[in-house]
Amino acid sequence: MSRRLSRRPVLGALLLAVALLCCAGIAQCARGTAADGVSGVAAPRGDLPGWRQVFVDDFTGDQLSESDWGRYSGKPGGDPASFWLPSHTVVRDGMLTLRGYREFGRMVTGGVGMWPRPQTYGKWEVRLRADPSDDVTFHLLLWPRDEIWPPEIDFAENFGGARDYVDGFLHWTDSGGRRKAQQAVRADFSRWNTVGVEWLPGMVRYTLNGQVWGVETGDRVPNTPMWLALQTQSGGCAKAVEYGVAPCPWVGTPDHTEIQIDWVSVYAPAFPMAGK
Repeated sequence: MSRRLSRRPVLGALLLAVALLCCAGIAQCARGTAADGVSGVAAPRGDLPGWRQVFVDDFTGDQLSESDWGRYSGKPGGDPASFWLPSHTVVRDGMLTLRGYREFGRMVTGGVGMWPRPQTYGKWEVRLRADPSDDVTFHLLLWPRDEIWPPEIDFAENFGGARDYVDGFLHWTDSGGRRKAQQAVRADFSRWNTVGVEWLPGMVRYTLNGQVWGVETGDRVPNTPMWLALQTQSGGCAKAVEYGVAPCPWVGTPDHTEIQIDWVSVYAPAFPMAGK
């Protein structure tokens, strides 16, 4: 299964790999104490082995940083069942919350993009949880700055239901046309987890709570600047029919569905990357 492109509506690799292995077996590497943060895990501060921290947002206060993020508005490209409004993206109680509920006779959701901060290669981590819902889906991804799709790196997508898995999708183009590769990992995403992606020349690694759970390698891996997108969409039941999986209902669709994000942390490679 894969969601087609969701556009924003407005508007030394070897050395690094060795350094990353030093942290590969350590869950929540360089994290705060269990008592910290809304989610029980504090936003990371400082560099990691092989990575230089370039951005962190723990969503304190009640305003989204407009210099770093943009709210979504309108219909996603390639997904006519969905509709975004800026009012469905809220910063409150130390969290960024993307809300799905019916408005104007349809299910409306929220999303944000970090298009002011594109980069080529890096590491992104997002601490989140999601209310179960059949109709409201969530998608965490890297989107190309030039808006030419593919490529796309989806590092945590859930297409509705009990929130007991996320998919990772890598989209690319070769001589045979547009292609995608899918992987999946199971966990309870109705509870707090840290999802992430590490993107290097010729390698993409999906992470969950500090552990690598999936890897893609080779020419399919992009090398163009990309930015982080955090988005919810509607139409999970319609997508189930399209993908040929068990139809709804699964867990039902509540009147209000929230995807809560405690913090986001972004890193650049600590070593120069060939072709960057």
